[in-house]
Amino acid sequence: MARLRIAVPLIVALAWVTIARAEPDNHPMRIAIVVGRSSTIQEVSKDILRDVYLRRQRVWPDGTRVIPVNLPPGSPVRERFSQLVLGRSTAELVSYWNARYFEGIMPPAVLPSPAAIRAYLNAQPGAIAYLSADDVDDSCRSLLRLE
Repeated sequence: MARLRIAVPLIVALAWVTIARAEPDNHPMRIAIVVGRSSTIQEVSKDILRDVYLRRQRVWPDGTRVIPVNLPPGSPVRERFSQLVLGRSTAELVSYWNARYFEGIMPPAVLPSPAAIRAYLNAQPGAIAYLSADDVDDSCRSLLRLE
């Protein structure tokens, strides 16, 4: 009887978790593509972002060096950005970057937090990054929103 008192709540809890995970996410993560306040970059498309983050485009039209910035590996925002813009998971990008390494091309810089990214954007005029739309404040400019 004591086992039954423990087993029933456990089974109910597991069933609830399974059902909750099966329901579609009605609130997809909103991502903002951001630059520093003084950046000369005024607009960007998903195609340009793809080229920037795959390091195919390394200079902005005004001649400024492009500096793409990533959030750390394992970040849900980074994973979502990779899927939406690059069409690949972060795990799938490992082989891409291994091949580029032998061509002398390094992956985008990684900064540890949204606050670090916002500070870096304002220090580097050619830098571009992505953040959760909730992490955007008046220290940076949003060029594009992704959902």
